[in-house]
Amino acid sequence: MSYKVDKPVNVIKFHKKYYLKMLNGDKTQTMRLARKRLEVRENDIVTAVFPGWDKTLKIKITKIGYKQAKSITDDDAKREGFLTKEGLLNDLKGFYPNMEKFDRLYYYRFKVL
Repeated sequence: MSYKVDKPVNVIKFHKKYYLKMLNGDKTQTMRLARKRLEVRENDIVTAVFPGWDKTLKIKITKIGYKQAKSITDDDAKREGFLTKEGLLNDLKGFYPNMEKFDRLYYYRFKVL
């Protein structure tokens, strides 16, 4: 199955609940379902925006990869600012209620500049 990839982005949207986690270095990764895949490359510098809030952060993409939802680990959860993979999976289900264990998730690791 192929997925449509949008034009290259210079802005990535995040929920405002992640702002402090990102600013404090607790969230260094974001995961998106394959159909929501971002067209960014490693070493790209993009602006993280938080719709409904006037805060922004500059971030540098450090690593991109993918895995199935069933393969999420506690290490992924920690990079996302959660204590356990169950916490991360529950959060992802809030954004993607129809997510299944075999769905592909792209991860984007980053550092705040």
